[in-house]
Amino acid sequence: MGEERKEWPVKLPSFDFSGKTVVVTGGTKGIGRAIAMAFARCRANVVVSSRHQSDCMETAQTICSCGGCAEGICADVRQVSEIARLMEKSVLRFGGIDILVNCAGTAVTKRIVDLEEEDYNKVMDTNLKSVLFASKEAAKIMIEKGTGGKIIQIASIGGLKGSNCLSVYGASKAAVLNLTKTMALEWSRYGIQINAICPGYVVTELNKAQFENEKFLDKTLKQIPQRRLGTVDEIAAVALFLACDQSYMIQGEAITADMGSTCG
Repeated sequence: MGEERKEWPVKLPSFDFSGKTVVVTGGTKGIGRAIAMAFARCRANVVVSSRHQSDCMETAQTICSCGGCAEGICADVRQVSEIARLMEKSVLRFGGIDILVNCAGTAVTKRIVDLEEEDYNKVMDTNLKSVLFASKEAAKIMIEKGTGGKIIQIASIGGLKGSNCLSVYGASKAAVLNLTKTMALEWSRYGIQINAICPGYVVTELNKAQFENEKFLDKTLKQIPQRRLGTVDEIAAVALFLACDQSYMIQGEAITADMGSTCG
């Protein structure tokens, strides 16, 4: 009683990204859109990118109408030249890049014996090539600026285990996890923090049709201890944590956000 009040020894994250610029690839649908919206709510400048100009504009306008600050930049991240252009435009618009979230992704559902070369190229170019070169371009900007930064890869539990008819998808995500560790080794010295998120069973536009099948849904729920599907907003919350200052000790890791479905 009567003593001067002391401060808590640890400052908990408030998720305030004021003055920070976030680039989200695949930022107009599903998990990517949720992440873009979440950062905007936390006062970041957000660059939303996808292959479709109308989707970029719609998402950016939605953010701005809610009081956020966003720019939609159309880019096909399967093309290295377009990745470079995306980063250049982001810097011109907001003065730099502090956080990159690589969320562009696709899948081909086929048995291995039915796969074509174009299936492989489509998935690998979208899920792996884009991650490598977008991270490279963002890291160059962060290193030149000298203030470090955050790179977050959206991988999948499919990169941790085998999945029927998703061989190339799983291989691409497993490669992203290895790439994340290598980037951490190379770029930590520059104050760049790189981690990956492995979402579990989350309803997105990519898999919505599957979960509308009652038998598939029932089989899936039996694999999840909490007996429910995850939401895109829950994955966005993990991204916010990895981007905040208090997560600085986490480096090169794959954060599994699957409500325990890979525990058993």
